[in-house]
Amino acid sequence: MNKILYSFFFLLIIIASGCTQTTTQRQSANDLETAQILNLSIMVTDNLAIRRSTIFSGEMTKLTLNLINLAEVYFNNIRAVLINADDLNPTIDYDYIEFIQPNRSNTFEWELTAPRLGVGEVLVLNDIKVRTYYETYSTALKTILLKTPGDRTYVSTYSESSKSPIKLYFDTSYESVTTLPNNQTKNFTVNLVLYNEYTGIVDYYDNSYYSDNYIKSLVLGVPKELIFYDALDSNSPWIKVTSETLNPERFDIQPGSMDFYDYYYVEFKKIENYGNEYGFNDLCGLLLETQQGSTSANINSLIDQTTMQKRVLWMTKGFTKINVLRFGARTAEYDTELNLQARIDYSYSQDFGGNGFGAVVYGTG
Repeated sequence: MNKILYSFFFLLIIIASGCTQTTTQRQSANDLETAQILNLSIMVTDNLAIRRSTIFSGEMTKLTLNLINLAEVYFNNIRAVLINADDLNPTIDYDYIEFIQPNRSNTFEWELTAPRLGVGEVLVLNDIKVRTYYETYSTALKTILLKTPGDRTYVSTYSESSKSPIKLYFDTSYESVTTLPNNQTKNFTVNLVLYNEYTGIVDYYDNSYYSDNYIKSLVLGVPKELIFYDALDSNSPWIKVTSETLNPERFDIQPGSMDFYDYYYVEFKKIENYGNEYGFNDLCGLLLETQQGSTSANINSLIDQTTMQKRVLWMTKGFTKINVLRFGARTAEYDTELNLQARIDYSYSQDFGGNGFGAVVYGTG
């Protein structure tokens, strides 16, 4: 199979694939105080209930889901979808909440109407669930101590991670880096780890073109004293933020900090968003050109770019993603503390209910 056909099948998979979620999550708490004692950092509920779970033909009842944010970050653009309840003709006035701030709650309600059943007929619905989608972020900081040449004294340094569903942190055995003399460069690596602490899914609302779960963007703050080798690679997915491209609201970067840090980001982009860069109008046109072999060089370049992007952002079937970051440090004249910073923005989905949660409808003719 030649490279053109490989390109075609790659794009066909991207365009045709979807995402199916089967994980059920049932984090709950009797009340906010109890949940805080559990030291959770996720969305929980203290009220998931159907007001009357035994109903008769044509009767109405109500399903209530109260969501509590137990993280240190805002949960934004919360959407709720009722699953396995179509037989109850659910209606909802709104299925969207703009945000829930930390230690606050908000409620979704659905009106349910039992279908008409004949006398003696029984309908058992015991796997009703609410799937919630929301956007949020995680941050991390790690102090690296650059030591003068010959000084191999080990000193542990400071780390911090925000409390949110995906834990982001730096992991390295080089908390203290002994530099080399005569302005030589000491190379070292730092692992940037993303860990899903719960059974929720990292996902996108519109996941039409990808078959697994993605982080939306990753921003890395590198002190100017360090060399960030990954950004120097050919086909590097890392894009350096400049004063012209800085968007503080988008990446939460303070303009004044750019005097001390270089910022780099990797951002999820759908295939159609590369149209101007690679010279195609839409996905159908791209597939047609690929089949005809008229844009093979362009397509291969696009594949290389999106593949490198996925290596950084893709969280696969496991719950942990590790990015190995490569740095260099020149000779330190005195002990110098430097802080690596990172932020990921992502959307997350959780299921509430299922596994026996539901209602029984009795027919009355």
